[in-house]
Amino acid sequence: MTHHDNHNSDLDSDRFGKLESLSDWQLVNEDQDIRGYPVRSATGEEYGKVEDMLVDKDGEHVLALRLTDGRTVPVDNIDIHSDHVIYRDAAAASPASYTRVRRRTV
Repeated sequence: MTHHDNHNSDLDSDRFGKLESLSDWQLVNEDQDIRGYPVRSATGEEYGKVEDMLVDKDGEHVLALRLTDGRTVPVDNIDIHSDHVIYRDAAAASPASYTRVRRRTV
């Protein structure tokens, strides 16, 4: 791993480290709750399942997914299907606009 790669990893860790679990939020469109969905590559390789959806509290939207193996992936690299999620290569990713959220009321 080059120094440049380490730097990018640190940036991603910092960015994702500030996100909150969806459990503190409510999806505006509950049909977009993909927790438990299997995550696959475009060629069908299994990556695990979506354990949690991570919210950017300032932007009030889902920014990343935490997989059951502990990995965190940005939502701009995923395609959502009816019963699974495809994780695309970051180089081929197009910007995604994912679900809005609002803080849960007690």
